[in-house]
Amino acid sequence: MSVLVARWLALPPNFRGILWVAFSGVLFALLNVFTLIPAQHLNPYVMAFLRYFFGALFLVPFVMRLGLYRSLHTRRLPLHISRGAIHTAGMMLWFVALPLTTLAEITALGFTGPIFVTIGAALFLAEDVRLRRWIAVIVGFIGAMIIIRPGFGDIHLGVICILISTPIFSASNLISKALARTDSSTTIVIWQNIVIVICALPFALWFWQTPAWGDILWFLLAGAAGTLGHICQQRGYQLADITLLQPIGFLSLIWNTMLGYFLFFQKPDIWTFVGAAVIFGSALYISHREAVRRAQIKTAGTQANPEA
Repeated sequence: MSVLVARWLALPPNFRGILWVAFSGVLFALLNVFTLIPAQHLNPYVMAFLRYFFGALFLVPFVMRLGLYRSLHTRRLPLHISRGAIHTAGMMLWFVALPLTTLAEITALGFTGPIFVTIGAALFLAEDVRLRRWIAVIVGFIGAMIIIRPGFGDIHLGVICILISTPIFSASNLISKALARTDSSTTIVIWQNIVIVICALPFALWFWQTPAWGDILWFLLAGAAGTLGHICQQRGYQLADITLLQPIGFLSLIWNTMLGYFLFFQKPDIWTFVGAAVIFGSALYISHREAVRRAQIKTAGTQANPEA
């Protein structure tokens, strides 16, 4: 075992980060499967609460091993609370969409995340977004339109909820990347679960439906997959730049399409893959330009301060 750990640690940090995020994509695809079944008859607000309530149970061993203080200690509590509240809103919308759309469609539309990050950076962070990146954003938007095909396909509630939840999740991921600079992956995930359970509880109580014993089993599996998926994702964020990891998320289209087809007989049409390919190209270019921009800023800073 020690030999395997040594070999793992000998790998370049960026490569280990890629593997962590790739594995988290598999776990999140399984999470989709485990929650899709009870989503057919349970209220989405109840679903959001139960998903993270059972996910919190799988964090208990981590808390016991690290101790309560080490598990919860952070100097950035307001940022944890803000992220949890933002993620709660996205999660509720996502659970509304889950029984209404195919897993492939949900995943493909979720690829618009980098597009919304770019728009948000320009509008709210006053970043200088140049013409080439705006063209990439427009191309990505065209990809989303190819998937939903307004005027030809049905723009139903599920599609609308996914398109609204995607920028919300993008904001949450950016905050988690910032938190990863100072806090451990376990601490980030623990605070995420705590805040989401607290935020979702009032909605769940208002729309309460008592889950069946079979639903409890699915939520236990979903809790395990979701919690482990977030921990793997956070460890990847700590090892590699988020722009490097962005294209790895596109592997999830493969996992979700295969699981949706073989388990739920969800057969996505060709336009889902065409639109996903267009969005992928756009997001890949945005990630590349972001990496180039950061490298230029770093080089300029080094030249301005040679002793740094």
